[in-house]
Amino acid sequence: MGQGNWTIEEYREYLRTGKEPARMATELHRKATALRSGEAASEVGRATAEGCTDCHAERRNKYGSRRVEINGMKFDSEHEARVYEDLMYRVRIGELRCVVRQVPFDLPGGIRYFADFVTIGPDMKIEGVYDAKSEATRKDRVYINKKKQVKAIWGIDIIEV
Repeated sequence: MGQGNWTIEEYREYLRTGKEPARMATELHRKATALRSGEAASEVGRATAEGCTDCHAERRNKYGSRRVEINGMKFDSEHEARVYEDLMYRVRIGELRCVVRQVPFDLPGGIRYFADFVTIGPDMKIEGVYDAKSEATRKDRVYINKKKQVKAIWGIDIIEV
């Protein structure tokens, strides 16, 4: 929520719609714009700027990767797109039957793990579950925990490429 005092009407509107009052959104946008131009640099200003979606349309990925589009399909990174192309080559030569993207695996606590690719062999059985990961992502504690849970619950080893 934005900073400042809300009127009763603004608060009721927020409870009804879930959106901040227009004057608050304008204030957030003003602070974020000032921060981007180097005028303000306080922690409060940073937090405010992160809440403004208008100002961060071109925000970089946490690991520095950039989104790529190949043949009308969007990928989270160039590495993920290359892995997909390699797997599709295996489909074309008949080694695999198909490749499925962004397959969800339900985990305890309402958590979901999304595998980048699941490959189906010619015998219609799962050949492998692949995840395109950088070295930095492989060390991420959340990813490591999800990987362990997928192994324990589903009995699936995730192949990191």
